[in-house]
Amino acid sequence: MQILVHRLREALGLLGPVVPKKHTLPVLTSILLGNGRAVATDLETTIAVELPEAEGQCTMPFRETADLLKYVPADKLLAVEQKGEKLELAWPGGRASYKTHDPEDYPPLPEVKARVEQAVDGDTLVPVLLVVAEYCATDSSRPVLTGVALTLGESVEVAAGDGFRMAYQTLPISFPPGEGTDRVILPAKAIRILGRLWKRTPKTAPAADSLVQLVTARRQLVLALGDGLLEARFGSVCMIAKLIEGSPPNFRQLIPQDAPHKVRALAPDFERALRQVREVAKDSYGTVRLIWSEAEMTVQAKGKEKGEVETAFSVGTEGGPGRIAVNCSYMLDYLRGKEGLVAMGVRGPQDPILFHYGASPLVLIMPMFVQW
Repeated sequence: MQILVHRLREALGLLGPVVPKKHTLPVLTSILLGNGRAVATDLETTIAVELPEAEGQCTMPFRETADLLKYVPADKLLAVEQKGEKLELAWPGGRASYKTHDPEDYPPLPEVKARVEQAVDGDTLVPVLLVVAEYCATDSSRPVLTGVALTLGESVEVAAGDGFRMAYQTLPISFPPGEGTDRVILPAKAIRILGRLWKRTPKTAPAADSLVQLVTARRQLVLALGDGLLEARFGSVCMIAKLIEGSPPNFRQLIPQDAPHKVRALAPDFERALRQVREVAKDSYGTVRLIWSEAEMTVQAKGKEKGEVETAFSVGTEGGPGRIAVNCSYMLDYLRGKEGLVAMGVRGPQDPILFHYGASPLVLIMPMFVQW
């Protein structure tokens, strides 16, 4: 087969996240070229990229080839041929050969027997999935918490939590459920891979009558669910990921219905105050105390050995003065990158603290127990 270098580079860039550096199945450290596409898998997530020039079949060592092609001119035509366990590459002015694997040993592309398939607004769904995935558990002792739960219907509920924090949002996306697919759990890793692919895949120009329609058109993402698999298709890319088995918690029921104490603050002010006390907070399990009056919040940290520090900034409040303790790192994670007003709702010393920011997902953080 003959492939332009820049085309193969683009495909390798998309496939990279699922190519393991080492694996008990050595063939997976290569990609499979053939049938008009390039494929890579780690057996949990598979990516296929359309590559019409890939005629015949061969396996290509991923890291060796990716490193080589950084230094081959993008407009050169690369000749690719596999002879037994050797892959030969040639381009004007150079050649290379690598030990490779039998294409027949490469796992076949998973077949998704879709119980439900729907085109959705990917420009709305993908960014929310990426935000919510940050709240998944990293401890695999409870697998259902290591992914993002989707509840399908006239609108789609997106939620995740690790037992200490959770994020939740309802999206105006209609996705009628199929049999056994009303609630599914997408692995956080697969969501991050999807986000990377979504960002790096060139947009396909939609049919439009005007330039305004062309610029404002929303990118469509085709999702198919069935047999424990999710298939996502857009542009020249197809991603297939294993779903997490089990039933996720009913995240909606965990959201307090009322919060008598409300505090509104500029996110940069809040973040700056937390960073000022963070070092001392580390000496007391990351605990910071938030104490507010009608127009001011004091952020305070007390260390066992490092002493005590506090700082204050202006806020707007409802429901009178109050106080709550929270983990400093969780708060900084939430505030990162935010510029406008953040609203904090407090119901009681043992209830989750609610955080709202514009159209971003609702976030809950469990308070910490302290001696006041």
